[in-house]
This record gives sequence, structure tokens and C-alpha cells, in this order.
Amino acid sequence: MNKYLLLVFLFFVSLFSAAQQSKYLSGAVPEVGGKVIFEKSIAVKQPIDDERFFSLMDKWAQDNYKVDGDLNSRVLLSDPQSRTIACGGEEYLVFKKSALVLDQAKMTYQMILEVGGGKCNATVRNIRYSYSDSKELQPAEQMITDKIALNKKGDKLNRYYDKFRMQTIDSINSIFRSIDIYLNGVSTTGAAAQQVVAVVEQPVAVVPAPAVEKEVSQPLQNTVSTISGFKKIPADKIPASMMGKEVLILSGNVKEPSAILAKWKGTSTLMERLQAITNVSASQYSLIENAKTYTICFFTEIYDDGLAKLNGSEKIKDAEFTPVAMPSGSPAFSEAWMIIECKKSGEIPAEGANLKSCLGEIINVWIK
Repeated sequence: MNKYLLLVFLFFVSLFSAAQQSKYLSGAVPEVGGKVIFEKSIAVKQPIDDERFFSLMDKWAQDNYKVDGDLNSRVLLSDPQSRTIACGGEEYLVFKKSALVLDQAKMTYQMILEVGGGKCNATVRNIRYSYSDSKELQPAEQMITDKIALNKKGDKLNRYYDKFRMQTIDSINSIFRSIDIYLNGVSTTGAAAQQVVAVVEQPVAVVPAPAVEKEVSQPLQNTVSTISGFKKIPADKIPASMMGKEVLILSGNVKEPSAILAKWKGTSTLMERLQAITNVSASQYSLIENAKTYTICFFTEIYDDGLAKLNGSEKIKDAEFTPVAMPSGSPAFSEAWMIIECKKSGEIPAEGANLKSCLGEIINVWIK
């Protein structure tokens, strides 16, 4: 019996391995004129002018392409007129690492970013490898193409070349995904997402919300499963990488929303219910102290200027975000890439002077 179970287990393992390997097979390494060239067009989901767009991508390039130890990545060109950025990248592809063995290759490449029209066209080319068994840099055309790295049938990877091909594909996809997340908050694979339908046609100034009763007799429940432009995800899928990010807390109603800046501090469990934790200024806490529900809005760096205009002020004249009504009744801004609806639970001690930690039971989590 155990023998049959082992055979069944090995069969499913082989199926899983084959499925995993399929994404590295025929066509996974694109060639243009005999050269290996990876290309990706990444759309920004929110309107942005070309000058601001270029500035954001220049910042991304400067942050990600700089000398790090013996990796000499750098920005080679940044031209605002043509809105073109060129980078020289270096990184290690680690094939095997243990206490006794380190099998790795250094991959160098050139990346071109062309920015404008709401899209960032990213191109990775001139890929080379420095490996211990060769004194010369090996071009990708001799290491990872279909002709070199696949068998004649094209259904299996050839030994030795397989590790270069798989790690290169994963690494470049990671670069493209990094740009996407930087611009949109989540990976969209470059597809422009539909925006939330705004409740009001024109952006409005954010003003304090009227006080409401604090106590709620029953846990908030709602049956709304979709919001235009957003999809609902489980609360435990909130990205851990958001810790410490600046967010906006909104309460009140869609016509007169109240907004305060806060820091995202993650989640915790209280009485078997998942709670959202945010740190807010003690002087601003009164704006949400009596709210039954509120929303926590996350934004990409495109909206840094807009958030800076809020400046924690109760009287906001320059905020040009678009309020929308959420299922809980609380307002949110349609420009956010992630919105968390919360029922006010209370507050807990905060680390740091003049801070309060707001605790809210998570009702819904929406992402674009």
C-alpha cells in the first residue's frame, strides 16, 4: 500500500514540476533580430502628466540603480526632453547556496525606460553573464535562447543552460513587477484598470465630519461583493510590505469627508476579529474619535504631492481627490490603490509622544 502511495505522490510531484517548468519553455525568452530583448509596457491606472511621470520614474531608477558592494548598477542617462532613462544593471543569479557551495553568476544588462502617455515602456537588452567556468562574458544569445536552452522538441530545458534561463526570466519579470507596483500599488501586468465611478463629478475640499454615535449594537455586515474598478480580497492578504507607509483615514460622508494622515502599523486580532492598526497624531484623533466606521486609503507615490497638501489640517482647500461612497457608508478616495473599511473598535497605547493608535475591525479590503 505504501508503495502505491509513494508512486501516486511522485506522479503528482512530476505534474507540478512540469507545470512550473512550462513557463520557461518555448517563447519565454523573446528574440528581436537574433537578439534577446525583453519588453513590457506598464500603464499607470490614474491620470498623470508626462513631466510628473518622468520625475517619478527617474526617482525609481536612482533608487534602484546605484553601486551596492561589487555590483556596479547605475543610471546611465536621464533625459527629461525625450523622457528616456537608461540604466546599467548588475545582479547575482544564485543557483545554489549552502555552507560549502556557492554557485552563482553575475548578470549585467541595459534597461531603457521610455515614459509618456500614461505608460512606461521598459526594455531589457544586452544581457551578459560572468560565470566561474568562463573567462569571458557570455551573451544571453548563447545561453538562454530557445535554440540553446531547450531540447529539439522544445518541451524540456537542457541541463546547465536551464538555471540561467529560469533565473533570468524570473529576475526580469521581477524588475517589471517592481515598476508596476511602484506606479500602481499592485501588479497589474500593465493592463489599465477601470476607475471607481465617483459619486460626485468634481473634486471637493475635505472638511471635518459631524460627530456620530460611537456605539454599534451589531457587528457591521454587508453583502456588497464588488465595487467598480476594485476587487475584494481577504483581510489576511493585505501586503506585509505596507508596514510604516503613510495612509489617509477618512470618516464622515461622501459630501463632507474628514481626512487625516496616519501611519499603517499592520493588523492584530481582538476577540477573534482582525483589526487594522494606524498611528495618528493625538491632535487629529478627535476627527475620527466618534466615528462608527472609517476607511484607510493607500496611495502610490504619484499622489505624494496631493497628500502633502493635506498636511494634517482640518481645513483643506487644495485637496483634489475624488470622494466615493463605500458599502459601510464611509467615504474613500477613488485615487487610492487599496481601501480598507473599518468599524471603530477603540484605541491602544502608541509608541512615541503625541501619537494615538487607532484600532478598527476590518470589514472589507478592496484593491485595484
